[in-house]
Amino acid sequence: MSALTERLSDIVKRQLKGEYTSVSYAILQHGEVMAADSIGFKNRKDMEPADERCTYNVASISKIFCTTAVMQLAERGLVDLDTPVCTYLPRLSMPLDGRYKQITLRHCLSHSSGLPGTQWRGFSVSSTEGADYYADVYDFLSKSTLKADPGDYSVYCNDGFSLAEMVVAEVSGMPYADYCLEHITKPLGLQSSRLSTTLNPDYTVVSEGKKPAELLLIQGGAGYTTTMTDLVRFGNIFLTENAVLSEASKAEMAARQGKTFLKRDEKSPLFGLGWDNTQYRDPDYDLGEGVLLKGGNSFQFDTQFFVIPKYDAVLAISETHDCGLNINALIMRLFATMMLEQGVNIYTRYQPIPEEIIKRFSGTYLMPSCAFDLKMDGACADMVRIDVRKKGGCLWHDLLWNGKEFEFPPDRQEFLFDESPDNTFLMTRFRSYVTGCAMKAKDFPKAPEAWEKRVGKRYIPCTLDACDEVIYEDMSGLRIEKLPGFEGIFTLAFSGREGAGVYGFFESTVHAVDENRGIGFLRTPANPSRDLVDPIFYEKDGVEYCDAASYTYRDVEGIEAWSGQSFPEKPRNNGVYRIDEELKELPVIPEGHRVIVLDKDLVNICDSLFGEEFKPVKEGYIILI
Repeated sequence: MSALTERLSDIVKRQLKGEYTSVSYAILQHGEVMAADSIGFKNRKDMEPADERCTYNVASISKIFCTTAVMQLAERGLVDLDTPVCTYLPRLSMPLDGRYKQITLRHCLSHSSGLPGTQWRGFSVSSTEGADYYADVYDFLSKSTLKADPGDYSVYCNDGFSLAEMVVAEVSGMPYADYCLEHITKPLGLQSSRLSTTLNPDYTVVSEGKKPAELLLIQGGAGYTTTMTDLVRFGNIFLTENAVLSEASKAEMAARQGKTFLKRDEKSPLFGLGWDNTQYRDPDYDLGEGVLLKGGNSFQFDTQFFVIPKYDAVLAISETHDCGLNINALIMRLFATMMLEQGVNIYTRYQPIPEEIIKRFSGTYLMPSCAFDLKMDGACADMVRIDVRKKGGCLWHDLLWNGKEFEFPPDRQEFLFDESPDNTFLMTRFRSYVTGCAMKAKDFPKAPEAWEKRVGKRYIPCTLDACDEVIYEDMSGLRIEKLPGFEGIFTLAFSGREGAGVYGFFESTVHAVDENRGIGFLRTPANPSRDLVDPIFYEKDGVEYCDAASYTYRDVEGIEAWSGQSFPEKPRNNGVYRIDEELKELPVIPEGHRVIVLDKDLVNICDSLFGEEFKPVKEGYIILI
């Protein structure tokens, strides 16, 4: 390990929690990896140390690979960015909303397609065997509506990249993963950068805690697993001429492609093709012009990826969620520390800490409640807790030296307002950008009586897969509530584990369009109206069902009591039962099957897929999959 890597990794370790799994970073400059490390463990079940051959699911950073694939086909004249996607995907149909015929690849890649947001089924799985993700995408979209006219405004959207992925597979005549392997990662020598169906067995996929490895069927929008060193080498194609992507294609990707209708929205227009931000700025650092940013967040990982032309550098960092790091701030600090060693201060408002101050004031400090070490380097200091319980973590970190003293800058977050002809928006200014935060509620026409009767009803999922990991933490149940004080607005309150996964508690507001359909109606650009839900209710054999967020739920009323029933024979035809008497042990689970136990609030409290210890349950529900 180089002296620079050792120094930077020490900064990372100060900020980690005690029971973290793993974090990895890499910094490339002038085509050379200057520092890189993997810290922690491959998982917390075996506690085997992480190493340079560990890969991390970089989730939405996969969108840059997907956009690269689309641009390659465009360079060959096989696709056109402004041709409707349905031209390439004749199977695509959204009978509830004919506007889908206007969606182009450019809309998909710039988050302006108007598509719902995320087709969750298969987003995260423990096995890809037997999956038909594209069939699920087509089915989901056939029951969905667009949130806006294609090209109207940009709001973060995974579904557009699923369609882009499907276009690549259709036009190239190759499975998407094979295309990317053949035309992107192999030519660049990226041995670890693979999708779930083409994983390299020589590299270990890290998994958070004791969870099973997370595989992502949503490949174009979120499917890549890679080492950080390979990820920064991929990023280097955006700084150098290469045979993988033309200069014209890179310029098109880096152009501002986002759309907004709000006068004060500064962030949404900065979407590129694939990129979250084509002109990233940070008030604490001089990064120059044209900085490209892409983030990624899955159920186990959080990742940040920067391309910085001014310094000919690429930065990448990925953590399992249990690390609890602010990885954006952390990778910037690591880069600034490296640059200081080169004699370049990229801080805009702060200075390197004088050696005299470091020698004089570093050391252990005491408080009535704890002890901590004050550690200093570069322009920053950390107060690292000395914890006998080995929980670790900083009391404060990233204290900045202003030449006289340390500052602990607050979030510098402010709130303000903007308006469109139809709506009022709460905006936020954070780290130099103003962006949409929320849309003000307003009345809709009075809902049909059928909706009023659903208020308070609870629904349980009944078409789950044995390998679907999403339902473990999020959306394990559904309750219908009315938004207090407003006409015609209802809340779909999904159950979830507190503080877990992407959402934990996911609550989606809809307005009723008829007795059996609702529509997600938020229109805030950037992130705050992503993943809208369009519920569809229907009755079958006297039971009310609801299709929502790509899952099917059934009313809990009338569910049969558990008395040792056998597993269903057909996939996605779950056995759902009520626990009336204490359940002391789980039934024998055949291979390829699964048991989920929900508490009375429909929260997943035991899931055989995750190998959790079962504790007796007196009331709740059991699902046989």
